Amino acid sequence: MIRKATLDDVIYLVRIEKQVFTQSLGESFLYDELLLNPFAHYFVYEVNKEVVGYIGYRAIDENAEMMNFCFDPEYQGQGFGTELLNHSIEFLQGLGVKQILLEVRKSNKQAQAVYEKLGFQKSYVRKQYYGTEDAWVYIKEV
Repeated sequence: MIRKATLDDVIYLVRIEKQVFTQSLGESFLYDELLLNPFAHYFVYEVNKEVVGYIGYRAIDENAEMMNFCFDPEYQGQGFGTELLNHSIEFLQGLGVKQILLEVRKSNKQAQAVYEKLGFQKSYVRKQYYGTEDAWVYIKEV
């Protein structure tokens, strides 16, 4: 099931981030996004009432930037991520978003394949965006 994220979900979002990325945006950041940022839109994916993945954006005017997108490794490769990404894109279109931007590690070929399958295109590289690793910037017109 896909639903909007709530403050109660933050601990699960941080846990999943740490599993996938070894670090997290942090509880404080996520609480602020959900409580204070009118441009923030976060969705969770539940399986058997357990949060197993999430996606978050900041949408301003006709542009949206993906803040994070991750799934518990146990639930990756089953189509849940594609379902959540498509759901969130439809939501953003309803807000009038015309372009979505995201960054992904150059080494993360699995994520790049998903984004490319869904029509995102590589645009340019951000040097050392992830500390010592470069990021591809992907853009999708919606």
